[in-house]
Amino acid sequence: MCRTPLLLLLLLVACTSAAVEPQRPRLTLAWVSKSLGNPVFDHGRDGAIQRARELSASGAYEIELVAAAPASADAVEQTRVLDDLIARRVDGIAVSCNDPIACAEPIDRAVAAGIPVMTWDSDAPESGRFTFLSIDNTAAGREAARLLADAIGGAGKVAIITGVPGGLNLEQRVAGFRAVIADYPAITVVAEVATDEDISKGVRGVEEVMQAHPDLRGWFFAGMWPLIADRGAMPQWEAATRAGQLKTVCFDTLPFQLELLREGYLTALIGQKYWGWGYDSIQILYDTIVHGRAVPTFIDTGIDIVTDKNVEAMIRAWETNDFQRPLPPP
Repeated sequence: MCRTPLLLLLLLVACTSAAVEPQRPRLTLAWVSKSLGNPVFDHGRDGAIQRARELSASGAYEIELVAAAPASADAVEQTRVLDDLIARRVDGIAVSCNDPIACAEPIDRAVAAGIPVMTWDSDAPESGRFTFLSIDNTAAGREAARLLADAIGGAGKVAIITGVPGGLNLEQRVAGFRAVIADYPAITVVAEVATDEDISKGVRGVEEVMQAHPDLRGWFFAGMWPLIADRGAMPQWEAATRAGQLKTVCFDTLPFQLELLREGYLTALIGQKYWGWGYDSIQILYDTIVHGRAVPTFIDTGIDIVTDKNVEAMIRAWETNDFQRPLPPP
C-alpha cells in the first residue's frame, strides 16, 4: 500500500554511478525525524546527507541514505515509517521518537530483524536501541528555568509551551524547568500549552494565555513552534515584550530566533547540535555496522546558551557554517 502523501522518503546515493565500482557493496542507512517541515530537523537531515556523501566517497561502501518522516508529528504514522524501513531491509536506522512507548515496538522489531537502531534528540529508553544521541534535556530545562527566573527577578507568573504530549525529550525539558522553578516561591506556573508541534496551535495558545493573564511575566518555550509564525501573529506577546513586562526563554538557536533575540523579543536561547543529529548519527551507525565499534548508551552532545552577550558569535557561526568554535560566555 502506497503511503506517499503521509511521509517523505528521500533517497540519496552519495556518489555518482561513474565513481562507484560495480563490486563495491552498498550500505543503506535510514535517518528518521519526528515530522516534516521543522527547520531543526531539516538542518539535521543536511548533516546526514553530508556525512553519507563523505563516507561513500572515501570508504569501502556505497552509502545510500534514506531520510524519512511522517508528514506531522504523529506516533502512529512514525511507526508505519519504521515498519516500511524494516520491510525494505535497511542496514541501520537512526530515529527521533514522537512517543517513547509507540516507538519502542517497531525499534524492537527492527533489532529482531538484525537492523541496529539508535535514537537521537528524543529517546525510546525501554527499546532495544543501542545508543541515544542528545542533549541532557532535563538539565537543559533546569538551565532554562534559572535563566528565566533571573530575567524576571525571581517573582511573577510564568507559562510553558510544549509540543506533542508524551514526547520524552519535551517532557524532560518541562520537568527540569518545573523542578527549578519550584525553588522560587514567588514564581507561579499558571499554564502549560501543548501545541502538537503545530505553529497555529502554538500561536493561539500563547495569545489565549496572555489574554487570561495580562500580568504574565515570563514564558518558557520548550520548542520554537509559535515563533515560526509571521511577525505580528502574537500581538499581545509582542506588545508585552516591547513594554519590558515579559521575558521569554526558548529552545533552539536558528537564525530567525537569533534575530528575535537581537531585537529584544527573546531573553535567552538553549541551542542543540542540529547538524550533529544527522552527521554524527550516520557516523555512529557506520562505525557500529562496519567496524563493530561499541558506543555508550547515552552520548551527551552538550548545549549552547545564547544571550545578548554572545548572540553575534552564534550569528557568525550560522553565516560561516562553523559550529566548532566555542561561544563566548552568555
